[in-house]
Amino acid sequence: MGRHTSFNKDKALDNALALFWSRGFSASSLRQLEEATDLHPGSLYHHFKNKEGLYLHVLQYYIEHYLQLRIQKYLSSGHPLEGLRRFLTAGYRHSRDTQYQNCCFLACTSTELHLLPDQATELVKQAVNTIQQALLAQIIKGAEKNLIDPNLSVSDAARELTSFFLGLQLMARISPNQHQLDLLVKHSLQHILNPKI
Repeated sequence: MGRHTSFNKDKALDNALALFWSRGFSASSLRQLEEATDLHPGSLYHHFKNKEGLYLHVLQYYIEHYLQLRIQKYLSSGHPLEGLRRFLTAGYRHSRDTQYQNCCFLACTSTELHLLPDQATELVKQAVNTIQQALLAQIIKGAEKNLIDPNLSVSDAARELTSFFLGLQLMARISPNQHQLDLLVKHSLQHILNPKI
């Protein structure tokens, strides 16, 4: 029996994302991608041109649907320092949730940028900048509420926290010990932000 002719792009991208997220770009075969997306080779090429094109679509989809949701959920309201902590810890604390997978997809992608088209690098840079701007806004809220050191350079703190976030994602994938990662987050937030406790 043949495959369905209807095409749900979001479902195909979600399924391809799950495969790329768990296996990476190079280890995901075209056959696995065809099965994951429920597309035969001709349809896959028609909609996405090639494996690299599919990956670029998946990366854009992740940024728009997963990363933006994570930013909105943790960095747009509530207590600024608690939001920062929850944003940092969500990946490994909710690793069974398909939305997190124990590592930010951007960090996973960054390890294979040399295999991907230049557009992937640009998408990752834009997404990292989006994270940095969201962290900056949260840090500014904390400073305005007198929760962190008023002499802190908020832009430097946002850059450091962004770098820490990306490194933490890889650490969570390599060694997902929640207690150790929580301590690392706590100490790093204290070091970077010098909160008033």
